[in-house]
Amino acid sequence: MRICDRWMQEGTTDQHARSHPPQCTTSRENKQIVHMAVTDRSVTSRTFAQHVESVTYHSVSAHTIRRRLQQSGVSARRPLLGLPLTQSHRRLYHQCCVERRI
Repeated sequence: MRICDRWMQEGTTDQHARSHPPQCTTSRENKQIVHMAVTDRSVTSRTFAQHVESVTYHSVSAHTIRRRLQQSGVSARRPLLGLPLTQSHRRLYHQCCVERRI
């Protein structure tokens, strides 16, 4: 059967039946999830799932978000371990390093 005929009759071009269900997120949504994870490290996977649900209007579990991040190489989803330094902390740290170097 030709591909265009299969598309007209079945609505798909797959030749074989799938052994797994189709993904609930598209590749574009996966890229958006990764982008959000990289830009804001303090956001949890549940928050990502709620955001995707509000945008796409279908539910995505937090486990799915973690799996998508792991597939793209962003697997460490833990809260920020250290507090960010203030400007005065940075200045004092830099001054200490300069003194140590001399």
